[in-house]
Amino acid sequence: MAVSHLHLVSGNRQSTVARGLTHRSSQREKVFEHLFLSQLGLEFIARGVSHEVLHGEVDDHGYDLAVEAGGTLRHVQLKVTILGGARTDVGIHTRLADKPSGCVIWLLFDPVARDFQSIRWFGGKPGDRLPDLGSKVGRHTRGNSAGVKASRPAIRIVPASRFEQLDDFAHLADRLFGMVPAGPLAFLYSRMGDEPGSTSSLLADILTRGFSAIPEGVTFDGDGVELAGLINGYRTLELLSDDQPDTFLDRQRAAHAASGHWQGDAVTLWTTLFLEMRADRFAGGDENDAPHRDHLCRQLREALLALENGNA
Repeated sequence: MAVSHLHLVSGNRQSTVARGLTHRSSQREKVFEHLFLSQLGLEFIARGVSHEVLHGEVDDHGYDLAVEAGGTLRHVQLKVTILGGARTDVGIHTRLADKPSGCVIWLLFDPVARDFQSIRWFGGKPGDRLPDLGSKVGRHTRGNSAGVKASRPAIRIVPASRFEQLDDFAHLADRLFGMVPAGPLAFLYSRMGDEPGSTSSLLADILTRGFSAIPEGVTFDGDGVELAGLINGYRTLELLSDDQPDTFLDRQRAAHAASGHWQGDAVTLWTTLFLEMRADRFAGGDENDAPHRDHLCRQLREALLALENGNA
């Protein structure tokens, strides 16, 4: 795990705290690793997911740790940069590309808040290998007696622009393991409230009474819009399909028009309702849309109650 060089500004409290992190590098790296694993572990607990953390005996295999959950083993190279650091790329070991689900997680640590400020991701879907690392070979940070910095043939330099910025540790868990566990009830409860400003009376009622708090005759223009906004449907769509939101919604609408029934499980239906809410908000509503959106709300309620009662 690598910590970048620090850019320190005299008199700044952040810089003063960060300066203390330049010492005891081995201890610092372990502290960052424990903080990372605790944040990720809390997300697994929220989802009811059992997980295991493994460490290699040597550090020349391209990864710092391995995490297993839901039948997927992820080999992780962990990078940490201190807030204020000027690093714009990281070195990735080529041996990580040999692992079936190898990935790189690059964290930005705020020494004042004592927490990670941002999460960057470089990897594929569970089971997929790393994206191409490119051809830029790394070099040692120190030169030899002649001042020449020797190349490191096993290291490739990958710029920050190739990393995906993730929202939070829930988003990271999605990238690492997809939708686990197989039963989506705990997953859905962990997703509610993802949207900024989503705290609502309906959310409070659901967390207190369960999905029976959704009115039996729920309509889109009644509680349906509020229900749709309790999850981030863009994020759940990433787990369900490679389609763009408009393509996914068009396919769902076409299936409903053909059969009179919305397709998919509770996660799919809730994602569809979220996208219908976004379409109504940004494209404007149509009176002809009301019946099928109302039907979607009621079908979602039935699917959620079935999950809660163990009948799904």
